[in-house]
Amino acid sequence: MRNEDDQPEAERPDAAAPEEAETLQTRRAMLRIGALGTAAVVTVRPGIAHAAVSALTCQIPVPQSSQPNKWIKNNGNVVNPNTANSYKPPSSPLAGEDVKNSLKYGTNYPGYSAQQTDAYNKYIKKLTIGKQGYTCYASLQSPGRQ
Repeated sequence: MRNEDDQPEAERPDAAAPEEAETLQTRRAMLRIGALGTAAVVTVRPGIAHAAVSALTCQIPVPQSSQPNKWIKNNGNVVNPNTANSYKPPSSPLAGEDVKNSLKYGTNYPGYSAQQTDAYNKYIKKLTIGKQGYTCYASLQSPGRQ
């Protein structure tokens, strides 16, 4: 690759007319901008693919870890253990893939009854910003992920 120092004296920007020097600088600036734009496209595309995969591999704790030993009532509320119409929480966080399938297709969570699954889904639908699992739930709701 040649640089300006390799050019003959007559072709160097310093020896050229001021308009030609400006044109060369403008061309170089445009090339730099084009190179930056290409880098941005290359880095964004894998990020989108990663987001789609991570939405399915994320987990939602039911209930969140700040509420240990709490159960989930059939309306999705968090209640004290052994409250009427309530269910013991899942032994581990629910996988994003299972949550997506349950919400979209009505499948039960593996090892749980239809009533438990319904209560857990109602809990998940009540998640708000700042609660554990909200980001996972929100990413599952994004268009193109279902």
